[in-house]
Amino acid sequence: MKDLGGLDKDARLALADALIARLEGSPFGTVPKRELDVAVFTGLMDASYVNDTDPVFVTAQRLGVTPGRVKSLLYSYRMSREGEPGFERLLAAVRLVSIERGGDAVFNVEDAYWRDAFVARLKEVGVFTDRAMNSERVVVDADQFMAAFDDAFGRDGAAAKERLDALLAKDAADGRVAFVRGVALKAVGDMAAKALSALIA
Repeated sequence: MKDLGGLDKDARLALADALIARLEGSPFGTVPKRELDVAVFTGLMDASYVNDTDPVFVTAQRLGVTPGRVKSLLYSYRMSREGEPGFERLLAAVRLVSIERGGDAVFNVEDAYWRDAFVARLKEVGVFTDRAMNSERVVVDADQFMAAFDDAFGRDGAAAKERLDALLAKDAADGRVAFVRGVALKAVGDMAAKALSALIA
């Protein structure tokens, strides 16, 4: 790993704390290597040596491992650290590619954990996605997505509107959003209408 020796005192303590938290109470040699790897990765994250918002390839280069290994570590890291997926963090990982009334809503989600969390939210309300063509690409019927948005994400209240405003305003301005405001708003609940105002502007 590059530049690991350059970690400052606080970063080194964060790394050590993560390892101690996992090893404490376990007899020597009983913690599986997989769990040790995740503990080290967690420590590196806490020490800001790596960042979970960086592209997977960048992190893989920094650690000297394959992108597939990083994806696996990130998934395990999030499973150990996250409870109910935070809505803002979830949508920060979701990139709208296109959305068209009567057609598909297409999203790109590189991170496997957040992709699964996003798909699970939709599946909870009976909206099923298609990932057959590209594992990072999530395709869903656009009308179903609009109609189910309130049920899938309405519980997140104001955070949904704020995050979607920031996430989707540029896409709407760039003309990649093809919904007609008057028609689309009739298909969604009051909360979703507010949250999606930037999307269909």
